[in-house]
Amino acid sequence: MPFTYSRTNAMLEVQNLSKSFNQKPFLTELTFEVAVGKCLLLLGKNGSGKTLLLNILATLVEPTSGSVSIDGIDAFANLKQVRPRIGYIPVAFEGYPELSVVNYLNFFAAAYKIEKRERVVVIDAVLELMNIQHLREVKVGALSSGERQRLLFAKTFLHEPQLWLLDEPLTPLDPGGQVEMTELLSELQAMGKTVVIATNRLGDVRRLCGSDSQAENLVGILDNGQFAVFNTFSKLQQETIEGDSTESPASSWLNELFTQVSV
Repeated sequence: MPFTYSRTNAMLEVQNLSKSFNQKPFLTELTFEVAVGKCLLLLGKNGSGKTLLLNILATLVEPTSGSVSIDGIDAFANLKQVRPRIGYIPVAFEGYPELSVVNYLNFFAAAYKIEKRERVVVIDAVLELMNIQHLREVKVGALSSGERQRLLFAKTFLHEPQLWLLDEPLTPLDPGGQVEMTELLSELQAMGKTVVIATNRLGDVRRLCGSDSQAENLVGILDNGQFAVFNTFSKLQQETIEGDSTESPASSWLNELFTQVSV
């Protein structure tokens, strides 16, 4: 029986979503919702389907069956309407190494149909937001991995999407950049953005969207193409600690839960 979880005021709704390649199932009847302004942490071992699920939510891969609705709109039946609502930051940076940073942003600003007279102001704003103003004339191919990650965030801010899909967002960043990015993700939620983050770095989870002030954010642990766990941080923490017969510190509850699922 597929795992279901229901919330009201959903930005993202997934119903009975499955994906197979060459008749081999990779995701099986996923059903869940993420409310406006909430965060979902997708966890799971390598190969568990996290990135595949993000690609489907980003409308880059069509599911074999089931549906995805974004802001109440059937995503795959209305691609032109939903794609402006989506901001997707993949784990691997791609393309345009010969463009300067400012020209890269200008290219995407035009693609997002931002008026030409507005682009200079918008681009300057996202460069400042991501603290990469000094890189505006540097070619994309010459950027470090951390600088490229900041550029991807800057590009995504151009069109102010309502749904943010992030694959391992902290991995390319140095410690200082990781702190800045976690603060930025908290600000996104405060702005009412809905965020879905895929990671297998458990140490990043509470920093990303599991602070005490965000106890109603969601955790989903994928295992063999299905959710073995899907609930709020607060409920999962309470249940795991209550069911733990050892005297391990409360801060390790997520590690214990992940170990139980992954065995």
